[in-house]
Amino acid sequence: MQCGQSLRRLSARAALIVTLLAVNTARAAPPALADLDGYVHGAMVQWRVPGLAVAVVKDGRVVFARGYGVRELGRPAGVDADTLFDIGSNTKAFTAAALGTLVAAGKLRWDDRVVKYVPGFRLESPYVTEEITLRDLLSHRSGYCDPFAMWYLSDDTTANIIERLRYQKPSYGFRAHFCYDNAMYLVASTFIPAITGATWNSYVATHLFAPLDMTRTVSTAAAVAAAADVATPHGEVDGKVRIIEPYWPNNMDVFAAVGGINSSVNDMSHWLIMLLADGRYAGKEVLGPAIIHAMETPQALIQEDSDLYGWLNAQTPATRFYAYGLGFILQEYGGHELVWHAGDIDGMASALALVPDEHLGVVVLSNMNENRAPEGVAFHVLQDYLGLAHRDVSQAMYAYLQKEKARAETAKKKLTAARRPDTRAPLALSAYVGSYSDPYYGGASVQEDRGHLVLRLGNPMFTGDLEHWNGDTFRVRWRYRFYGDAYVTFDVDALGEPTRLALVQTPAHYERAPSSPSKSIAQ
Repeated sequence: MQCGQSLRRLSARAALIVTLLAVNTARAAPPALADLDGYVHGAMVQWRVPGLAVAVVKDGRVVFARGYGVRELGRPAGVDADTLFDIGSNTKAFTAAALGTLVAAGKLRWDDRVVKYVPGFRLESPYVTEEITLRDLLSHRSGYCDPFAMWYLSDDTTANIIERLRYQKPSYGFRAHFCYDNAMYLVASTFIPAITGATWNSYVATHLFAPLDMTRTVSTAAAVAAAADVATPHGEVDGKVRIIEPYWPNNMDVFAAVGGINSSVNDMSHWLIMLLADGRYAGKEVLGPAIIHAMETPQALIQEDSDLYGWLNAQTPATRFYAYGLGFILQEYGGHELVWHAGDIDGMASALALVPDEHLGVVVLSNMNENRAPEGVAFHVLQDYLGLAHRDVSQAMYAYLQKEKARAETAKKKLTAARRPDTRAPLALSAYVGSYSDPYYGGASVQEDRGHLVLRLGNPMFTGDLEHWNGDTFRVRWRYRFYGDAYVTFDVDALGEPTRLALVQTPAHYERAPSSPSKSIAQ
């Protein structure tokens, strides 16, 4: 983009906050944040957040670091500034920074082609396959949108996920449109072992965590399991806030470079200080200034019809534009450049924001699924320090998402109303039994168990009991209730044989194996 230099003057980012109970104080709030405790509690109650932690840095030092609420519902242990949370997609900036160290060392260029380092990488278009670069991967301008159903519903290796990308259809022209894509960051992470021989985990720990004294920060399932003072993920299950499984059992180690760093606000404050100090921390250079400049320079405009635009505009409707750099969202806010990102992973949500010209940064970590309290808290802090009129971003985001939920509920009621009474499956249940697969989406199986059907996808967490709904459509009651319900429809050929299985709410579909034998689970 030619607008890189002109858009460079923008500012900061949003992150932080969520939960219910006690306040665990590490540092007293400065005068600018005198009302922060009250705002945090209100946001936590609104979003039903059990625990949240916030840190604020200003002019090279930590001015606020505090935990709120509890690590786990039903247990007294409180959140403090050292409590570990999964930071979700705030991991992406670490991946970009790690790659930046290789750029600074002359071992890599941002515009190197992907096929140079990832030989097995293929996309549908031979031209895009040959021309796509590391910069394209990190700025979400490949023309492909996130293949969520492909990787989330399966349980696969990095190599196999990358191999399956060749079957994905593009949503836009190459470099023509922004569309957020986790899978492209997974591809980008493989440059590190290709060049250095080290795993992403070990490289990031050595080149970022260690020099930043981020002593509690980890990025593997084993390290999280061995750590103390760790927040437990929570989510809404059948209308109530409950403890849920972390994403780690769902192959999060494979996606560590995309959203798997676990950190505390104390550790993350070191990351903020370094980014605001042109890459220096504790008297040493961790990242070169040119790398930070590249990360914070717009690479792709986030258009009004982009997947993130509605969410961004609900937060800051007065902002003139939104762009993506390398691991960061960039925008103007109150006359300042705002560099920021949010993070969401099962049961956790985070936000991080930087205002470079004010040497101001804030990070908020929480343990409730898809809550927007962290952004609310982050923007509240920014408004205090920048002298801006207070606008309750948490409330604005809550209203925005309530409208989205209302639309979903209307669609659900319409589906329920369309169900015919006394409906029965048009085929014997045994007719639907078999193995189904797709080169892109992976595998699925349908088995009969004690008079009903059971669906199993590649990820074992997605095992559900089928209840006939209408025609050849069944409702799926996922046994892991955090996933709620879904609907699956079978395509039936002229001979009355099911040939295809499709998950109604997703693009995922699976073709039936030609000779799938009917079979039942042992009684």
